Amino acid sequence: MRSFRCSCGNRVYFENDRCLACGRELVFDPATMALRVVEASDERCAHHAYPGTCNWLAAPDRDGFCIACALNEVIPDLSEPRRVRLYHEVEKAKRRLLFTLMSLGLPVEGRAERMDGLAFRILADARLDEAHPTLDVHEEVTTGHVQGEITINLLEADPVLREEMRVAMDESYRTLLGHFRHESGHYYWQRLVAHGDALVGFRDRFGDERRHYQDSLDAYYRDGPPPGWHDEYVVAYASSHPLEDFAECWGHYLHMVDTLQTAADDGLAIGGVALADPTGAELPFDEIVDQWRALATAMNDLNRSMGLDDAYPFSLTETVLGKLRFVYELISAST
Repeated sequence: MRSFRCSCGNRVYFENDRCLACGRELVFDPATMALRVVEASDERCAHHAYPGTCNWLAAPDRDGFCIACALNEVIPDLSEPRRVRLYHEVEKAKRRLLFTLMSLGLPVEGRAERMDGLAFRILADARLDEAHPTLDVHEEVTTGHVQGEITINLLEADPVLREEMRVAMDESYRTLLGHFRHESGHYYWQRLVAHGDALVGFRDRFGDERRHYQDSLDAYYRDGPPPGWHDEYVVAYASSHPLEDFAECWGHYLHMVDTLQTAADDGLAIGGVALADPTGAELPFDEIVDQWRALATAMNDLNRSMGLDDAYPFSLTETVLGKLRFVYELISAST
């Protein structure tokens, strides 16, 4: 993520729709990737009517919506205030994902552009709020991806419920943004790997995706990860199936480049070495890894000084780095 400033010079943030210093209204323009002052000719996204939900410019031929909101196929019932608040959080994470994808030059195309384009379904789980049984709910929503369609459970936007699930699943990290990044990995595997020359390299690094998917997941949830999984996989869940391994590595690569972009745009240096934006320069993979290790170590130290858990509690072994290199090369070749 980049750092932004209002025309008055005040620091403003990606989700802001108004400068708190001068009061000017702000809008994010995807064409220039800039958060700027609203101009007379600008049309805001229709979802700006729900305060805090969207601060992007409306896109041409999208019925008054921006390119981010136009990707939504289903959104939850917004007649209840709590759901509106949770939906805000989902949209914030989704737009941060899209910002990173666009910064990397990856194709962000919806169903209007292509049949297998990217789409989002944001659904309310019946577990979310049993006090409102008349609202439109689904008995149990599974966050996942099918043929370009990413489903996100609104329940994941509730920090208490999400933490309960994190502990129950024995995970060291669980965030809305992490979900979006992981599921986008499945989408881009379909776009960039499934039918192209990269498939051979994928199988060399991750294994054969033709292995039965549901049987593999059932075995993982029944038996757990294999002994010594830490040497081969970035997280335990990645051991369940080659497609999940790829999606986890894709998500971790997005963690790395987005955080490094933020640090570089804020002018941070570690050990006297200025951090570079990996989305705006042709940085070699090894340099990205070196900078990431330095930054991740510093972030973890800072978190511990604040009494918090590590910001990046993961180990990048040589095998995992080989998989991340595949993701890096895949993105580089597609842009």
